Amino acid sequence: MPIRFKCSLCALLFLFLPIAGRAAAAAPQNSNASVTAGSNVYSDAPSFAAELWRIGTAIEKERAYPPGLAAVRKDLPSNWELDASEHHYSLSAEPLSSLLRDAEAGKKAKTIAAKAEEAAQWAFDLANQVKAYAVAQNGGDSNGKAALDRILSRREFGGVKGPSAWDLFRQRVIREILTLLGSLFEQIGRYPMGAKVLFWLVILAVVVWLALVLFRYWTRRAALEELQAPEAVAYIRTWQEWIQAAREGAARGDFREAVHSAYWAGISYLEDCEVVRKDRTRTPREYMRLVSLDTQLAASGRKTREALSSLTIILEQVWYGRRPASNQDFANALQSVKALGCQLQ
Repeated sequence: MPIRFKCSLCALLFLFLPIAGRAAAAAPQNSNASVTAGSNVYSDAPSFAAELWRIGTAIEKERAYPPGLAAVRKDLPSNWELDASEHHYSLSAEPLSSLLRDAEAGKKAKTIAAKAEEAAQWAFDLANQVKAYAVAQNGGDSNGKAALDRILSRREFGGVKGPSAWDLFRQRVIREILTLLGSLFEQIGRYPMGAKVLFWLVILAVVVWLALVLFRYWTRRAALEELQAPEAVAYIRTWQEWIQAAREGAARGDFREAVHSAYWAGISYLEDCEVVRKDRTRTPREYMRLVSLDTQLAASGRKTREALSSLTIILEQVWYGRRPASNQDFANALQSVKALGCQLQ
């Protein structure tokens, strides 16, 4: 059997065969003290590693002398016992004894030496694993904590904190709600018919809610719809052309568009008179504000302001408010445009 495989097997046996509740059979030993041959109970890992190292050295010394190897084998215990701080371990010495027996049975000196060297390496490898285990047990926790502290002290972890009182309260509330819902569903599950009724009620409520959301979205979109007066068209059309478009809209029964065109006819007239500057980004209320603040208007300024206010109100009702427009609305809009100064034929 290859040395590596045997050593790995021994390591697994050493690490995973704890014997709980077994009392130590020997008094604690000093890890630096020598260990007498044949003793099989160790109070700590360093003393056990030292014994394994002694056995390996003895095998190397007798590797060319089968009677000496036999003496080492006979001195081995059937098991090594280790009392660690957290468990009691028991490890069989049979693998090493088997290697030594193979060496003793060799017919050639070269074969004997090779088998003896394999047995010695088995003991040395196990000793090194025991030492590594001892180091990990003694300094692993402190080293790991120190490394963790160094990592958490970095700048990128400076803002990392535990949950606040509000976070804990919110988690508790969510936990209570989930518990309540779980209890409710458990009660409902006992009554299949009630569960079906509740399910369809929930579906109906969701459908109604979606319908309301869509309705509000569409109504808001209509209320916020901008005046359909593209800048290129607005600057090309004169107020007379806007009046003509308004009358054409009224002729085909589209009084809403007729009122809209009449409004822009009034605005275009005020722009031609230089009462307001051309700027299609303004809202109807902003046009009203500009006219009311214009101190250069003559005595007819009050009449102009009243006419624009009346025209704006009609536009807001039928265009933004989506109120059905009538022929009377169109007539009132034309009257307001005429009051602004437009000469209608």
